[in-house]
Amino acid sequence: MSKLFIARVVVVILFLGALLFASSAKAPFARIPAPQEPSPSIIFVGDIMLDRNVAVHAEAVGTQALFAGVQSLLKSADARVANLEGTITQNPSIARQDHTILHFTFDPALAQAALAPLNLSAVSLANNHAYDFGRLGFDTTQEYLKSWGIKAFGHPYNARDISTVLDVRGKQFCLVGYHALYDPSTTEVVQEIQRLKPSCYRVIAFAHWGVEYEPQASAEQVAQAHALVDAGADLVIGAHPHVVENIETYSGKAIFYSLGNFMFDQDFSWATTHGLAVKVTFDATSTAFDLTPITVAGQEATVANEADAARVLETTGRLASWRLP
Repeated sequence: MSKLFIARVVVVILFLGALLFASSAKAPFARIPAPQEPSPSIIFVGDIMLDRNVAVHAEAVGTQALFAGVQSLLKSADARVANLEGTITQNPSIARQDHTILHFTFDPALAQAALAPLNLSAVSLANNHAYDFGRLGFDTTQEYLKSWGIKAFGHPYNARDISTVLDVRGKQFCLVGYHALYDPSTTEVVQEIQRLKPSCYRVIAFAHWGVEYEPQASAEQVAQAHALVDAGADLVIGAHPHVVENIETYSGKAIFYSLGNFMFDQDFSWATTHGLAVKVTFDATSTAFDLTPITVAGQEATVANEADAARVLETTGRLASWRLP
């Protein structure tokens, strides 16, 4: 066997060995999947009222004080949704002159400055204060919100503009407002949910209902919530009682009967000075919930301390973090 032949065999063996080494070195990296985009998330909060003592406090210390303690919390989600408990008009405040007259209007400049740091994506107007200054006040409120980049949905009589769509990380989330106090019929909102369902990644009903200051949902709330889920709602968020109420799972969907106050001047009880912010992360096959109790003291919202948070969560009957398949 010639030396030339042996040399060639050695070269081939070395070459094949180099290829095998290179292949084995790269193999583990080749199996690493491409990074996935984060799942879309939305934070929901309760009632926001910017008239009466809230306005007085904002004028005295600055609007930034109202929500300074919760801004970082709201930034943790892709979108933010609240219930706006009043109108935005240039009408003089009636409630500041007489606290027994529950007609709320927010000075446009004050409201814009107060809401801007929250970067709200949408607010529900399906409530009993959206018509405090009539049809004109309702329309004016919608116009201000639109000019500030905040979508409005819902109507006090469930009559028009009851839904909107949020694009969150390329997914279409449909929000449908429902107000039960003037007309408890769910017909309009059920029909809207059914109409939107085929084109939405998720349908979320935001309801205004129940009995003020009651920590447990009424039988009427339960029946109404179940009707919304049966119609196709993937999540139900509630407001109006001004206190946090219990949470229910029905047909695999979460129902938050009341998130309580997010900004109000109802300092007369512990329950009315504590609310709940709910961050919902919508995965392809499951939904994660992160609950953050809120304290609203002296017209300033902050994340609740450990003791208060535990008390709020006890009312809900849930842990701070949980998931539904």
